[in-house]
Amino acid sequence: MSLGTHNRHGSLTVHIPPELVPSILQHLSPTPPSLLPRPKFIDRSWQQYRHDLRAFIQFALVCRTWCTFTREIMLHTLIVPWRDESILQLCSILRKFGSHSRIMIIFTMDAGDSARLLNRNNFCAALDGCFSSMPQIAKVEIYGAMDKIFGHSLPTKVGRFDFLSLRSLKLVGSVGRSGKSLIHALGRAAPFLETLEIMYFETWPFDHSLPTSLGKLRSLILHCTYLSVPGVIDLLRGPDEDASSAQVLQKLVIIPSRLQSIPPPDITPLLTFDSTGERLRFLMIHMLDPCRSLECCPALETFIYVSPTTSNIFPFLPRTLRRLAISAMLLSPSDRFVAYISSENARNLLHLAVALKDDADLAFATTSEPFVSVTEACKDAGVSLTWMVPGMLGLGLEGWDDVAELFQTVQSLPRGRLKIV
Repeated sequence: MSLGTHNRHGSLTVHIPPELVPSILQHLSPTPPSLLPRPKFIDRSWQQYRHDLRAFIQFALVCRTWCTFTREIMLHTLIVPWRDESILQLCSILRKFGSHSRIMIIFTMDAGDSARLLNRNNFCAALDGCFSSMPQIAKVEIYGAMDKIFGHSLPTKVGRFDFLSLRSLKLVGSVGRSGKSLIHALGRAAPFLETLEIMYFETWPFDHSLPTSLGKLRSLILHCTYLSVPGVIDLLRGPDEDASSAQVLQKLVIIPSRLQSIPPPDITPLLTFDSTGERLRFLMIHMLDPCRSLECCPALETFIYVSPTTSNIFPFLPRTLRRLAISAMLLSPSDRFVAYISSENARNLLHLAVALKDDADLAFATTSEPFVSVTEACKDAGVSLTWMVPGMLGLGLEGWDDVAELFQTVQSLPRGRLKIV
């Protein structure tokens, strides 16, 4: 294939095969913010993303082919700041091109004084118009105070937000008086949701039941959220006990808030409800009883427990386990780990990740115990070994993206318990 031809002016025109254009543009496009901790809200990192996105739009001017692919990337993930007037222009664009949009990230923090702002009702009405023009939206993330989006003072027709095709919903912030409205909005998305993630909530309106069952829910993630075990059970049970979402749940993550009661709650009733634990393939818990939880989960393929503990969890690990992430404290004494990894119970284990507390040098300490025996035991068993170090999460974590994200959350718990208002 010729890479170029001479036009009538004699200059060389380069022709790029259309199938290569998406790869080029994906490489050049800005990366939207994700899993934003508290400081990111303060420094408004989303503004930098919006700036980078405006620069990226220039690629649409290259030619018609580039314009088509640029539009798909540009509208794939949408960043919506609270009451920003730009949502009116976005709503207009989505009426024509909303089928390209898949993810919307909403920030309900107050904008700067220099920003051109809409009043709350007009903003929510425009947001509702955006949702109605996005027939293939798959994920919504809302950061901040849920009252601003789902407040009682909004007109009934505004704030319904029918997420008809939504598969993933992430709520990061606080719930005040809008609990019932939030539950109703969640209920309308319930039949389609596969992932529900709740983060930093210090209260949760479990006194209101969902009007529709979470019939397709495969992943439930509770970050730094005050845990009410009966409330979570009610959430999974829904209005129809015969259609309990626990029947399809495969991934469960529970990271209690530091405001959680002492001692930590017993989640056994949750794991035994409708045989939830027997169906789980992925379990991460923090500061909870690992042994009691593992007894309820005989078919796990991934188990993550990076809490500091001296408990011996190895006799309780199921034979089905393929990935294991643990705190380095569990490797002392090392003989019980060596005995486990060389046993029949670890025959399916492929990957081990060890979370170090704060000393990166320990990740490379090949001459000190207990790490030499651990390294050798993993090598003999054919198990890949990864050290997870705070501040160096990208080191050797290929294929552990979900674990790295959750590990980062655990490491930032002292800040994570703060309310976002």
